[in-house]
Amino acid sequence: MHDGMVGNAASSQTVSVDGHTIKLTNLDKIMYPAAQTTKADVLAYYAQVASVLLPHLVNRPATRKRWVDGVGTPEQPGSVFFNKDLGRSAPDWLQRHQIQHSDHVNFYPVINDTATLTWFAQLASLEIHVPQWRFDADGQPKNPDRLVLDLDPGEGVGLAECAEVAGWTREILLGIGMEPVPVTSGSKGIHLYAPLGGSLTPEKASELARELARALEADRPDTVIATMRRSDRAGKVFIDWSQNNGSKTTVSPYSLRGRMEPTVAAPRTWKELEEPGLRQLWYEEVLDRLSAMGDPLAAMGVPVDGSEVWQRDRLSTYRSMRDAAKTPEPVPDSPPTALDGMTFVIQEHHARRLHYDFRLEHDGVLVSWAVPKGPPTDSQTNHLAVQTEDHPIEYGSFEGTIPKGEYGGGEVKIWDAGTYELHKWRDGKEVIVTLHGRPHGGLGGVRKYALIHTGGGAGQSEKNWLMHLMHPDR
Repeated sequence: MHDGMVGNAASSQTVSVDGHTIKLTNLDKIMYPAAQTTKADVLAYYAQVASVLLPHLVNRPATRKRWVDGVGTPEQPGSVFFNKDLGRSAPDWLQRHQIQHSDHVNFYPVINDTATLTWFAQLASLEIHVPQWRFDADGQPKNPDRLVLDLDPGEGVGLAECAEVAGWTREILLGIGMEPVPVTSGSKGIHLYAPLGGSLTPEKASELARELARALEADRPDTVIATMRRSDRAGKVFIDWSQNNGSKTTVSPYSLRGRMEPTVAAPRTWKELEEPGLRQLWYEEVLDRLSAMGDPLAAMGVPVDGSEVWQRDRLSTYRSMRDAAKTPEPVPDSPPTALDGMTFVIQEHHARRLHYDFRLEHDGVLVSWAVPKGPPTDSQTNHLAVQTEDHPIEYGSFEGTIPKGEYGGGEVKIWDAGTYELHKWRDGKEVIVTLHGRPHGGLGGVRKYALIHTGGGAGQSEKNWLMHLMHPDR
């Protein structure tokens, strides 16, 4: 935290941040002439927003875009510099990791604390760009923990059209158990972020993003385009899926933008995207919103201690997809408590398409799969099972009608329920159980099933499993 004050009273001052002494200079320099925003204003913004910005930066290599003389004016735009390598002038206390490029090595900083953030803001690093992956404790790249889609309006379209495309994209992502969060980019378009469990490589994440973009283009060819040719984008929204490549970066949520006005890449709610007059937000507006509503993207951040939010609260995705005021489904306020129950439920779900939800109690939640054709009834035919978000234990007794327009809208009935014997549980790979259902339940007695992950190969989703009926003695 700042022990000193950043303000406009003096052109320079020295502050202590997280125990590090930093000299701040040229505080009265105008960084955004259109708004008369000074360097002191920029430093103050980053200090105030650090608590929500840092969780989206922790352990990611940071590329900075610097406007040392400000953004300028449309007639005379300011010069901008991309900084990837940390350079020799950086203080020793800045954390860094090296990345081998084709012909050289760069030392990239990781912005894990307010002091580092302040040091870069002092260098007029208005924009901070990061990839979708993080370094591990040994300084090696991990698999990406989030997916990003950049909705970029072509000539003749604007933010309203991007919001419409974002809504269509959300429907597809919800269908595969991923709840995206929109971020108005602070430039022209919208970024959509969705959490990944860490099992996909950057190549597989890019493949998934590309297939999502192509599916939307095929469904809405007059509005959406997924190809890279700029000449084809007029009148359409381009879905840039390529930023999931391990070598590419995206401007971080809560970063300022080097535009003519002091706009911010601002996480938004889906309700906001539906409202008329949607626009990019200035930094003062973002600070006001944080005071009123917190961070809409909090579930995808990582605390400064490095622990992963979704590992501590396995219901965060479930909760983010439901409004307790609008659905009769149970929506617990708190993270689940680890339990050792062995219950199961299979629910007949009359949503847009009839399917069956297969749920096993495990580690305090109901681990869930959507089975379009229901549990197989013979051992010669396997059925697709798509893993969805973990559900609360209370969902095991839920029956009712989810209102139209809400996630999973439609009637839910219990098809069978009971207890199970566990034979094997390998997370993300294989589950084998014997189910003991109700006397007159849909299973018709005791059934042994294996759920086998398909491996997420080419053209397949990492959510796809196969459900196989086994002989009870095998």
